[in-house]
Amino acid sequence: MHKPFIALDWGTTSFRAYLVGADGVVKDQFADAEGILAVKDGGFEAVLESHIGSWDKSLPVVAAGMITSRQGWIELPYADCPAGPAELAKHIHIHKSKSGRAIHFLTGLHLAGGDLGHDVMRSEETQVFGSLDLGAAHFVTPGTHSKWIDVVEGKITNFATYITGEMFSVLRNHSILGRLMTSDADDEAAFIKGVDKAFADPAGFLHSLFSVRSLGLFNEVAADKLASYLSGIVIGTEVAHATLSNDRLAKYVILASSGIGSRYVRAMKHAGLNAVMGDPLAVVKGEAVVARMAGVI
Repeated sequence: MHKPFIALDWGTTSFRAYLVGADGVVKDQFADAEGILAVKDGGFEAVLESHIGSWDKSLPVVAAGMITSRQGWIELPYADCPAGPAELAKHIHIHKSKSGRAIHFLTGLHLAGGDLGHDVMRSEETQVFGSLDLGAAHFVTPGTHSKWIDVVEGKITNFATYITGEMFSVLRNHSILGRLMTSDADDEAAFIKGVDKAFADPAGFLHSLFSVRSLGLFNEVAADKLASYLSGIVIGTEVAHATLSNDRLAKYVILASSGIGSRYVRAMKHAGLNAVMGDPLAVVKGEAVVARMAGVI
């Protein structure tokens, strides 16, 4: 048994809070679309209290995500890879809010070198640290910016970012490709058709994208299925590139909600890969692991 606490996963486009008992079980939770970009004039504390004001202010708050980015409440420097929960615990920043809460901000991770020169993440590492008991070496955290994360002996040694969710949103809502789309409902056949298109020529991504329009114009993909087809292309391209150098027998744990997570599992299984869903509350478990190491709970 440990102390109860409040876990925050405050990202770019979403806010999630969990009231966690001493037994580690979530007793109450709150979710809202008020991510850090929706907070006006730095009013993070007001937003926090509007959501969890009724929860005990004496409980320690552990916060992960973009809330500690340059656009967040308090910017924290990244911890360098390789890193495990102990490294994250050493970088905890304690902030006393005006309402009297002790907020323990967790930073993110930085990877130097690699294809991008620098890669970064905030909160995905916490999800992984909450899933280490699975014994997996590869984790995927789908989202606005998806991460493919490698673990060796309990430490994150490598990861790669794909702006898949953001790309889909831009193309769906702000390009001519989206003009023919009449529904965002998930269509399995159209999605897999897009995945196949991506795997057939991953390097031809920009060329393949135009098929969203051309196939729609000639009714080879119905208007109400085009969004699923586009989703298949962008996710399929991500999967094809991210798994190029990995053993085909490798196991991948998908850490996401069932909606987006199931799409990744379907795409990967269709490609012959071993993919399973992880715990959707892995971030809470990860925060608890780091907080215990830091003596917070």
